[in-house]
Amino acid sequence: MKPPTTSNLASRLKTARKAIIASSALFSVGGLLALAAFPANLTMRNDEAAAGSIQAQNLVSDVSEPGLRTLEVIGEVGVEALPALTIGANGRFDSRLLTNTKLRYPFEQEVRLTDGFGYRSAPVAGFHNAQDLDPGEGTPINIVGDGIVLKAQFNDWCGFGLEVQHKVDGQDVTTLYCHMQTGSHSYEVGDQVKAGDIAGRVGNTGQSFGAHLHLVLRLNGEPVDPLPFIAKNSI
Repeated sequence: MKPPTTSNLASRLKTARKAIIASSALFSVGGLLALAAFPANLTMRNDEAAAGSIQAQNLVSDVSEPGLRTLEVIGEVGVEALPALTIGANGRFDSRLLTNTKLRYPFEQEVRLTDGFGYRSAPVAGFHNAQDLDPGEGTPINIVGDGIVLKAQFNDWCGFGLEVQHKVDGQDVTTLYCHMQTGSHSYEVGDQVKAGDIAGRVGNTGQSFGAHLHLVLRLNGEPVDPLPFIAKNSI
């Protein structure tokens, strides 16, 4: 066999260099595709129940069902990450996930009040922890403030309902919308909502004596008359 000439060596080196460059380009494209498929700032984790996943909350029972999902936002290096979107032992999301919101009336117009907040003798004797409003069956109901969906399902008492957690002037506030038409919303626990978004439509589900909205507002876990509170903290 003849020894390789200088020209043959140069040709072989050139061919090898092209192969290396092509392989590197292919590897780089693959890496970019992988990065595009998995954003660096958001991970979905369904297998970390020990770390605390979102738990579907029953509107009538304190018994919770094991988690739906956990969202964890990963910040830049040196920046503190936001808390995971989980419901704590107090049945609430971490307040750092919420920003202060102003409130608004649940309907676009003034409507008739059918049962006020406080003690009553009829139709059921006892403390009525809500305002009952009757704008007519099927009327859209506005969510009264920005927040996160805390509960979103049906139960025998509330009927088709929705509960939203808010932060108002730094305070923990929840609003509960009961007796809505079945299927009039498709929210899930953990959904972000804005004031004015449609909570659902006025209905007659659950323990109801006619189509109306049963609106409950709790401040730091205690029910308060929702209409004066909304007026005081209105948009």
